[in-house]
Amino acid sequence: MRHSDAAERVVHALEDEGLLASGTEERSRAIVERALAGPAAGDGAPAMPKLVEVVAYLGAALVLAAGFLFLLRSWDDLGDVGQVSFLAAVAVVLGVGGVVTAPRGERVAADVRRRLGGTLLTGSAVAAGFTVGVALDVFTDLGADGISWPLVAGGLVTCAGAALGYRVSSTAVGLLGMVVGVLAAVTEIGSSLADQPARESLGVGTGMFAVAAVWVFLTEHGAFEQVRVARSLGVVTALFGAQAAAVDGLRWVGYLYFVVVVAVGVWLYLTRLDWPYLAAAVIAVTLVVPEAVSDWTEGSLGVVGGVLVAGITLLTASFAGYRLRHRDTT
Repeated sequence: MRHSDAAERVVHALEDEGLLASGTEERSRAIVERALAGPAAGDGAPAMPKLVEVVAYLGAALVLAAGFLFLLRSWDDLGDVGQVSFLAAVAVVLGVGGVVTAPRGERVAADVRRRLGGTLLTGSAVAAGFTVGVALDVFTDLGADGISWPLVAGGLVTCAGAALGYRVSSTAVGLLGMVVGVLAAVTEIGSSLADQPARESLGVGTGMFAVAAVWVFLTEHGAFEQVRVARSLGVVTALFGAQAAAVDGLRWVGYLYFVVVVAVGVWLYLTRLDWPYLAAAVIAVTLVVPEAVSDWTEGSLGVVGGVLVAGITLLTASFAGYRLRHRDTT
């Protein structure tokens, strides 16, 4: 429908209800048409912040590329103090840029500033994490007991910095920074505490699964603004954790994690009606059934049997997912 036709209907409806004063029909029609046309019919002001955002991202990418090339050529020449100082300077510059860019209520440019500021602050958190990790690695011997404490500390600093940046400018990049930071720390601890090499994957998977559980809990209790992105990160982390736990050692633990993903995913989908949870349940079923059947039959099904089981499982899971969605949308 054309904007003029829609405006005409709105104006007539207002006239029928007696909400328009006599002689204001033409002006009302012009105002309604302008509102229906949206920003594209205005003076083009919203386009400028978008252009500024693109230019800022391109400039930041070039600066980072130049810094990366400089590190490749001069990293060893900087020395321990120079390396830590350089990383700290990068963290400070990005942090100041993020704070300066953060939105301050401008109606047109607020969203652009939020995304740009959040990206810079997350980059600052990553640089701060590297700074702490490198400093602990070169100035201490904390990694002598088997756990790479510099990696753990760097990951936690990255997570904390990304969380602080998210409070200033909430973005999906900030969510990703938090997840990556905490996973770096938790998986290092999980793998290092394993009493046997074959149990390292179990420790990593359990750590990831625990992170996913806490993350989904926080997401469903309103901790994050980008809810769908947060839910997707949570279920992806849970799936990777379950798969890692099922690689070696006590494989049944990984299968148990998959069952939990399926049950909780279906329950959350029925209560929240958001596709990441349904997708997680379907993917979990598709992954766990062929692996479990192959283990229980000791591989007697062969490649063809495994592919067949995977296909049947995928079709069944997809059909179940379709039925759930159909039932909840009717």
